[in-house]
This record gives sequence, structure tokens and C-alpha cells, in this order.
Amino acid sequence: MARRRRRKVGSSGGWLTTYADMVTLLLTFFVLMLSISVVDVERYKAVAETLRSSFGSLPTERPAAPGESVMELAPGAADPDSSLEGPPPTQLIELDAPPTANTREDSDRALEDLRRAQLEERAAELRSTMSDAIAAGDLEIETTDDTVIIRIKENASFPSGSANMQRAFDPVVDRIADDLVNSDDRIVVTGYTDDVPISSGRFRSNWDLSAARAVSVLMSLRDQGIDADRLSARGMGENNPIAPNDNEATRALNRRVEIALIPAWADADKPQLDGQPID
Repeated sequence: MARRRRRKVGSSGGWLTTYADMVTLLLTFFVLMLSISVVDVERYKAVAETLRSSFGSLPTERPAAPGESVMELAPGAADPDSSLEGPPPTQLIELDAPPTANTREDSDRALEDLRRAQLEERAAELRSTMSDAIAAGDLEIETTDDTVIIRIKENASFPSGSANMQRAFDPVVDRIADDLVNSDDRIVVTGYTDDVPISSGRFRSNWDLSAARAVSVLMSLRDQGIDADRLSARGMGENNPIAPNDNEATRALNRRVEIALIPAWADADKPQLDGQPID
């Protein structure tokens, strides 16, 4: 009887089959992990690029609207809507579109816009309360990046060369105090002069005069019930003019007292000395 000859299969064929199964399982595992996780955009791109270069069969990228599910085919996969003839299509891979995350820069800009809006709202409230004094040219209200400033003009508040506030201006200061008494803003009162040296025997210099005027306004605010620990005064003399000192009209603009309303968040960003912000 003739013997049936058996063909010996080399061990390399079995090894190749096992390796292909392992690669397929690994690919399936990584795709499954990606599909059920919250995908970070940069991390997703890095992982996708690594798998694509290793296995050559990952979903292609396309933009998606926020919240939209992205249905993609691996390269070489058949369109699920095409004819059923031919080889079976590659399994579809469904990924949730990664959520759009704001960057740190976007968050900082949004916070800055919110703070700016709060300052503008505060200034608008004060302008409404002081509308008659503003119309009369006695004071102005403006905002900076972190402060609301109430600017009191000299012609309405102080006689020339004097630090004694005119009694006719008392009602205006009283209304300012009424608006500030219940706020939590820090209040800095600053006096300014023009560049003409003072000739009064009471004040040694424009520094003295500007500081004395700031203290006069501060004392009026304190007498109306504003806590003393919220108040501070300083004199700047002829420094930081808001107009050129080249004629009497512009010099008059520089002779002023400013009440700065500084919110707590602005102080938090400033250097501190003995627990107090440095302006």
C-alpha cells in the first residue's frame, strides 16, 4: 500500500499567523480606547500619527462641529452605502468630536473684558448720579485699565492757592460719598497743581498744596461715613499733568483733585508692602 505523503508545514507560517492576529488585536484595543475616552486634541493627533505610521490603518481626520460624532473609514475601506458586492467593508470606527477647550490666553482675555465691563458699568452709575455736576463742568469721570477716576476741577472746589474746600462744593462731595460708602473699593485721593511755583507763605511748594487739598477731600469723605482704612491721600504737585502748562486755560485743567476707586481684584495684582498694595 502506498504511503500517503505528508507535507510538513514550516513553523514560520504559524508564527506569521499569530503575529497578524496580535497586530489586529492591538489595533482594535487602541481604537476602542480612543473611542470611549475624552480625547485631548494634541494627544489624539500624536497617538493617531504613531498608529498610522505603525499599522497604516487609522481613521482619517476631518473637522467636525462641536458635539458632532465623526464617522470615518480606515484607508481602503468600502463605503457602507456602496454595493454589497465585493469584499466585506472594513469595520467602521466612530469617534466623538473632541470638545473645544479655551486656551489660557482666551480665558485671560475673557476675564479682562469682564473686569473692563464692570468698571464701565460703575463709571456709568456715577455719571448718572453726578450728571448735573458734570454738565456744569465741575468734575469728570473716566476709567483706566483697573480704576474708576472722579476728577474734581479746581475752579469748583478750591480757591486759588488754598486747600480749604469751598462750601458750595460740599453737596457734590456728599453725593460722591453716598455712592462710595457701601462699596468695597479702595479709595485714593490725589492732589495736583500746575507748574507755576506757589508764592503763599502757608505752603512751601506745590507738593504741600496738592497734598493738603487731597487731605481736605479725604476728610470730607471720612466725615460722611467712609471707613478710614479704605482711604489714603497723596500729593503729586505739578507732576502727571493732563494738559500742557503753556497757557492759563490748560494750567487750570492740571489743578485738580482725583478720587481713584480701585477694586479688590486690581490690588491683588499689585506688589505689596506691609500688607498694603503699592500704587
